Amino acid sequence: MTGASPSIAGHVVRVAAVALAGLAVVAAATVYWGFVAAPSLAARPDNPRRIAFEQRIRRGRILDRRGAVLAASGGPEAAADPASPPARQYPVPAAAPVVGFQTWRYGAGGDPRVTYGVGGAEAAYDDALRGDLGMSWRQLIASRVLHRPLAGHDVVLTLDAGLQAQAAELLGAREGAVVVVDVGSGAVRALVSQPTFDPASLDRGAPPPDDPRRPLFNRATQGRYTPGSVWKVVTLAAALEDGLTTLDATVADGDASDTFGGFRVACDNNPDGVTTFDMAHAFGWSCNLTFARLGTALGSARYRAHAERFGLGEAPPFPLPVASGSLSEHAELPPPELASAAFGQGEIVTTPLHLALIAAAVAGDGGLPVPYLLADVPGIRWGRLADERGTWRQPIGAATAAAVRRAMVVAATDGHARPARDAAGIEIGGKTGTAQLGGSQRPHAWFVGFAPADAPRVAVAVLVVNGGEGSAVAAPIGGRVLARAVAADDAASGDRE
Repeated sequence: MTGASPSIAGHVVRVAAVALAGLAVVAAATVYWGFVAAPSLAARPDNPRRIAFEQRIRRGRILDRRGAVLAASGGPEAAADPASPPARQYPVPAAAPVVGFQTWRYGAGGDPRVTYGVGGAEAAYDDALRGDLGMSWRQLIASRVLHRPLAGHDVVLTLDAGLQAQAAELLGAREGAVVVVDVGSGAVRALVSQPTFDPASLDRGAPPPDDPRRPLFNRATQGRYTPGSVWKVVTLAAALEDGLTTLDATVADGDASDTFGGFRVACDNNPDGVTTFDMAHAFGWSCNLTFARLGTALGSARYRAHAERFGLGEAPPFPLPVASGSLSEHAELPPPELASAAFGQGEIVTTPLHLALIAAAVAGDGGLPVPYLLADVPGIRWGRLADERGTWRQPIGAATAAAVRRAMVVAATDGHARPARDAAGIEIGGKTGTAQLGGSQRPHAWFVGFAPADAPRVAVAVLVVNGGEGSAVAAPIGGRVLARAVAADDAASGDRE
């Protein structure tokens, strides 16, 4: 008997090689899909296994700083049909820009990148709300192997539900934002963005992704707007910090004008007949000429450096999506643009959140606090989930901050911020802004401030998009919000006593 022919042996070798190659491909695919790509597959919002697993979780509640419920699972629908997915309830609709949403609809909110339908605080603290945070190995086995449903943890935010609702009511149907932060800690007490949305409606397909009002766009943290004269807070701080002026320095700019590279600037905002005043009243009466001269005296490089020390060009650390502001596309600001930037016009843009932090900085020791939302996850260790805290930037010293505070109190007493003080009914510091946009567009109305005047505890930024005059529109809102925030603080202090 003769051995196999060379041709048969060759066929066997080739078949074996193909089989081995096929096994190698299968093994590689198993490793890739089972291990390398597994996390991304599991996280896909259209993964039915993930959705089924999520629907068995008894998701924790989201509470405000005093225990008021901002989000909870259950409700009449769940009681009527225990087999149905647990719908999320949102008792404080005004809190939607902070609380966010949790929904079973794929691509909820018109953004297919959203993981199975969570946004805002619902997304930022998802590990705690769904029970992953602090899970023991026994709980992990029970959940993943025995398929027992997880029980999520409650999450306590720094938000004040009453203050949030009042700020939203004062803003009304107008487009804009209100941000309130704790001066000492950076805790966010209120963060309103209008127009907003009903988180519970997302499973029903509302609002549509092409809604021109963009209700899911957070104007408080992501909107970039021309700040107008509220930016004079930064210009004054920079000039004081560099020793270019003092609050008692006298200027005679009331009936004057000057040109900066061919760009004419006048004071315009001072009371009739008052032509000479000190720097504090130049600030309070929002004299553009005085501030254009301060910006020019600082020069382009120094002015940009001061703006960057205040964080312009960088997004503040925050658990929700945040945009960064910018000064100019020009590295060297031309004279007209430098003059304009010094009183908050030109190319400069920033966010309401950032301006609230600037107000908190001058109301405190000169440091911009890191804004944060997470106050507590009761019953477990939650350090891994904690928001960043502390000081984000230290652009000015305490002495400069005290001088700017004094100027803001003058503005609220004798200047254009007086409507905010009148609305508050307490002594405050503030600055208004009317950001000109050119053409036929109405200006943005702004107010930034703090309260109480002698020992600030809370700071606010108010924006009404295309709202008109800051003193007439934004200042009264800011004053009432500050008064409510201080009263809430006083009530909490009384409860502790």
